[in-house]
Amino acid sequence: MKKSILAIASLCLAAGMAQASISFSFADPPNGRQLTNIENGVAPGVSLMTYDMSAPLVFYVDGTDEGLGSMTFTDARMELRFELSPAVTIGGVTVAPVSGVFRIFNALSGNDIVTGQSADGAYVRVAGTNSILFSSPDGFSYSAGPDLVPFLPAGQVLAPEQEAVFTLTDVLAPGGLFGPGGVFRDFAANASFSGTTNLIPAPGAFALAGIGGLLVTRRKR
Repeated sequence: MKKSILAIASLCLAAGMAQASISFSFADPPNGRQLTNIENGVAPGVSLMTYDMSAPLVFYVDGTDEGLGSMTFTDARMELRFELSPAVTIGGVTVAPVSGVFRIFNALSGNDIVTGQSADGAYVRVAGTNSILFSSPDGFSYSAGPDLVPFLPAGQVLAPEQEAVFTLTDVLAPGGLFGPGGVFRDFAANASFSGTTNLIPAPGAFALAGIGGLLVTRRKR
């Protein structure tokens, strides 16, 4: 019975630690459209979206709701490469598969802050609004870079429950956004970003908790 109580207590502790969360965001930077899409940039029918790496971003990392404080990177940059497959429209909603990676880094230190990667995201257009959505059930994941690691509590890492949203505004598509078969044409746009992730104990922390539980159990026998 004591062993069972210890196991349940350990699980409750882990669950409590897993509730800590952090969010990421940046607003549209000034001075033009930084997001560019090239028709057939990857293969016939598959366009390539990139971002101007020289555009300065003010990147926010916020964990205040969980007592983690916040960080602001006033001179961040983003490298982005997304592949957009042809879109389809159903009931007034246009959707298209998106895959790729984006990397936000600190221009002052040269270190990565966070990287996001997805094999199965979605471009969504509803009533003229345009977004690119990624979430962990669809294979999305964040990786913490060297400049984010000091923000994370000791013994915790980014959890699998993660999401990211790019909101596209001021879309400029001289030839129209879509061509025959839903293929994305050349366009430029502004983009803002928001994302969230949870924190969980690192694998080593689980192992240490298990060893500690066993030691306590043995001492009480």
